[in-house]
Amino acid sequence: MSGAEALARLQAEFAAALVAEGDSGFASRLAGERALALRRLAIYRRAVEANRGGALRSAYPVVARLVGEAFFGEAARRFARDCPPDDADLNRYGPGFPAFLAAYPHASELPWLGDVARLEWAWHEALMAADSPGLDFGALARVGEAGQPRVRFRFHAAVRLVRSAWPVLAIWEANQPGRDGTPDREEGADDVLVWREDERVRAALLAPPEADFVARLMEGASLGEAAEDGWDFSAALGRLAAGGMLAGFSAGTPVPS
Repeated sequence: MSGAEALARLQAEFAAALVAEGDSGFASRLAGERALALRRLAIYRRAVEANRGGALRSAYPVVARLVGEAFFGEAARRFARDCPPDDADLNRYGPGFPAFLAAYPHASELPWLGDVARLEWAWHEALMAADSPGLDFGALARVGEAGQPRVRFRFHAAVRLVRSAWPVLAIWEANQPGRDGTPDREEGADDVLVWREDERVRAALLAPPEADFVARLMEGASLGEAAEDGWDFSAALGRLAAGGMLAGFSAGTPVPS
């Protein structure tokens, strides 16, 4: 084994020891008394847990407020154990947290919690997304009437659609700074469009027909395919364009992702 390979193996074992439950045996590889080695590992382990927990709190502040510090801390620790980061950038840590919460036994009395987390992650992703080129309205205007049903749009990288059986936008809004946590609505399903406009992330509630239309467009459907049953999509399409949510289009063939 080369020196580089030995170092890589040692680093991997050290990383595994920092997230292991109990004593992984790595302490025996360290110099000095075993008790001292264990204390040293514990210092690193607490730092790793704190960094990961802090990253999750930054991405999911509403979830943290809803469940409280102790609950969130334990959920974050268990999530980190089951789903370690696969990216060195902790700003991108936690896309699987909503699914984890939806299946987390201790959150069973909060069936909407996973969907609130999905909305928070959509907001977080929209904030971090790269800029996309604007839609070429001149080129779009030159598409003939016969070709318009075949137009397929590419969305700005920051656009997300969150569909939930729960009033997640009302819950999210109620837990923003300055609010007391009481939702304006406690029932109903929410279809929430999230995007970034003028360097600011925004969210809007969509009616089901508009949400269906946007979802089909985001999946790559053409205008003709997305506007099922002859639904008048002009107003919805205008809002997407005005908000800078459309970044490109093709006429007749799928838009490359």
